[in-house]
Amino acid sequence: MSKFDLNSFIGTPDVLKNAVQNIPIDKLVPYKNHCFKLYEGERLDDMVRSVQQYGIMIPVIVRTIPDSDNYEILSGHNRVNAAKIAGKKNVPAVVKENLPDEYAMVYVTETNIFQRGFRELRLSEQAFAVAIRYKRLFDSEKLQAINNELLVLEGKKVQSPVGTENGKTDKMSLAAEEYGLGRNTIARLLRINELSSELKEMVDEGRIKIRPAVELSYLSRELQAAVYAIIDKHNIETVDMKMAKQLRDIAESYSEPSLGVIEDALLGKCEEQTKEKAYKVSVPQGTYTRYLENVPKKDVGSIIEKALKMYFESVETA
Repeated sequence: MSKFDLNSFIGTPDVLKNAVQNIPIDKLVPYKNHCFKLYEGERLDDMVRSVQQYGIMIPVIVRTIPDSDNYEILSGHNRVNAAKIAGKKNVPAVVKENLPDEYAMVYVTETNIFQRGFRELRLSEQAFAVAIRYKRLFDSEKLQAINNELLVLEGKKVQSPVGTENGKTDKMSLAAEEYGLGRNTIARLLRINELSSELKEMVDEGRIKIRPAVELSYLSRELQAAVYAIIDKHNIETVDMKMAKQLRDIAESYSEPSLGVIEDALLGKCEEQTKEKAYKVSVPQGTYTRYLENVPKKDVGSIIEKALKMYFESVETA
C-alpha cells in the first residue's frame, strides 16, 4: 500500500458528518503499540462523570483489523476506558478501512498531543512523539490532513500546513520550533526513544536523568536488557552519569561484555578497571594489517585478550 489516495481514508468535514458509527465497546481493542499512559485519579474520575452525564461527545477513531470483527483504537483510548467504567455498551466512532500502520501511528501520537499538550506528556512519550515527527514516515501534506481531521472532530479551526509557516525544511529545526524546545533537547529525546521500555519507565520515574539516559541509549537492546536485569536484581534506585558513561565505555570496548563487568559498573566497582585503561600497547603495523585491519575496533580488545589467554595456557601446559 505504498500508493493510495489519502482522501479515501482521511475525513473531510462533509464526510465526517456521515462517518460516525456506534460500535459495541467490547469490539474495541487498544492500539497494538500504545505507549501513552491512560488517565488516572481525578482526571479519570472527571471524564467518567462527563461520559455518564453527556456520553462521548467527540467520536473516537478506530481502524478495521484484518480477518477480525474487532476494531483497533487509534484516537480515544481514555474515552473508551471512561465509557467502560461508566457502563456504556456502545461508543461513537469514525472507522478507517485498511489504514496503513504508519498513519495509524500518527493518529495515536497526534491525538495525545492534542488532548494533553506536549509538555504534559511523560519524557518517554515526548521522545516517541518527537521521533515520529522527526523520522517523517509521512509527508507534511498527509500529516496536516490528519491534524485537520482531528481538529474538525473537536470543532476547532483548521490550521495552516505543518512546517510551512517560515519556509524551514530542516527537520531538527521544525521539531524544535513546533514543540518549543532547543535542538539539543530534541536530539536527546530522539536518543531516549532508543531505550528499552523498562529503562524508559525509569526515565519517567526520574530514576535516570536525561543525560545518563542518552548515554545508555547507545547500548544494544541486549545490553540494555542485561543492565535492567541487574538493576532489578540489586534494587538499584538510580543510574547516574558516572555509571552510564562506564556502561557505554564497556559496550564500546568489548564485543560481548560479561554480566560481571556490567554489574561492577552499576555497583560502583569499576575503579580499578578504569585505571587499567590508561596503559596503552602498540601493535606493529604489519601485525595489525595482517590480523586486525578488517576487524571492528570494538572487537580488537576481545580478540587480543583471547589470543593472550590461549598463548599463556599453551605455555603453562608445555
